[in-house]
Amino acid sequence: MRRAFDHGKIIGSVLVALSLLAAGCSSPDDESSDNGAYEPVVVEHQFGSTTIDSDPMTVVTLTGSWTDSLLALDEPIKARYVTEGYAGENNRFEWTPENDAEVITYFGTESISVPQLAALAPDLILAGYLGSEDEYKRISQVAPTIPVMAKDAVMDSWQDVTLTAGRIFGKEDKAQSLVDDVESQVADFKTDHPAAQNKTFSFGQLTQEGQVGVVADDTDPVSKLMSSMGMVLDPKVKEVAEGQTRVLISRERTDLLNSDLLVLWPLGGDPAAFESLPGWSNRTAVKSGAVVYVNNNNAAALSEPTIYSVPYALNLIGAAADKIPA
Repeated sequence: MRRAFDHGKIIGSVLVALSLLAAGCSSPDDESSDNGAYEPVVVEHQFGSTTIDSDPMTVVTLTGSWTDSLLALDEPIKARYVTEGYAGENNRFEWTPENDAEVITYFGTESISVPQLAALAPDLILAGYLGSEDEYKRISQVAPTIPVMAKDAVMDSWQDVTLTAGRIFGKEDKAQSLVDDVESQVADFKTDHPAAQNKTFSFGQLTQEGQVGVVADDTDPVSKLMSSMGMVLDPKVKEVAEGQTRVLISRERTDLLNSDLLVLWPLGGDPAAFESLPGWSNRTAVKSGAVVYVNNNNAAALSEPTIYSVPYALNLIGAAADKIPA
């Protein structure tokens, strides 16, 4: 068995703890920006802080969480960058509403052309993960930029992103209402699926070599979302990971995937590929049917939660959760 694999190019590969951080100072409440001058908003983040001096009119987003939050707040987006091959059919996830934003595909922020970005004439760039302070400086020379806000993390929670968007655009009450509604749906999930409560789950990606890369960190976005549904990351996986955020399991050790519920992502695209793994039919979740297969078009609902993707994920997991024996 080998440990510590890297799917950095795949959405949601999160390597460190997500610490939630409330950002900056207050902005005007909801409709106040329509009734007077824009009050500057300061957003604290892992590379310092960004001050937004005027009401943003030309916004570019580099991550789905910011895109969905702005759409939920009825704020226009000039352009949205999406990861090539992992952005849904026609480069729009099915949970993201149709919108008029220009779509630009890329392969990580380091591939973003500054001249191309500048040609969009943005007055705000909502970036999320940028990898390094140098990358932040490269992008922020174009316009005020907000990278990941939480310290020592590679992704912000969907709640923090939505609430920060509310502050920026003077729609704090609406943002809070959106968050409250989705959190209520999560609470309802726990009530509606009692058999799933405190049961174990594993999230794994099947590689072309027949190995399974499994999330082994409670702070991974997948783990945090599944935990909010009342489930727990399988302790057997965490034990063999020995502190690693993810662990690569050989095809001969599928006994480590004996969780009550499995969420599986065959990177080759065919769920049937799991059936070739030794002992697969004897796994607890396989026998009960509590298995969810995701793909490049919808895995981000779990690995990169947004204000719109969380309800989608609840429905996705719900059908399998119903098959967990009481």
